[in-house]
Amino acid sequence: MNADRIFILASSIAFISWSLLFIYPYSTRIRQILYGGVVTCFSLLYTGLFVSYFDPESFQSFSTLSGLISLFSNKEAVLLGWIHYLAFDLLAGLYISKDAEKNKLGPWIIRPMFFFTFMTGPLGFLLYTIIRTVKVRKYNF
Repeated sequence: MNADRIFILASSIAFISWSLLFIYPYSTRIRQILYGGVVTCFSLLYTGLFVSYFDPESFQSFSTLSGLISLFSNKEAVLLGWIHYLAFDLLAGLYISKDAEKNKLGPWIIRPMFFFTFMTGPLGFLLYTIIRTVKVRKYNF
């Protein structure tokens, strides 16, 4: 399967996953499916792409911004980074879901955080952390 098809498939699966999390934010079963199924599959896909496309000699490129830019000069490398984002953003969303349920935050409070986490990762997590801290009146995780 080529990189363009993998991108479309992975992005579609991520969208469906986030939609399920949005609709059923406190469903343990949905979280199990997303964590055990989707995140695991993204991780396997990432590993396969990493083994296929990553050049071990390019590890030096991680030490400078220019080097990092050169790493993402082809679509396979960008796809590798995209799968990385999809997996970790979904993990953050699953954490938000579980933590919000534990702290008895209403689903309509966290649903916007899911959108921001899906679209902007760390920004969504930061917004959740702020809202959680205000609602629970303490900062501890």
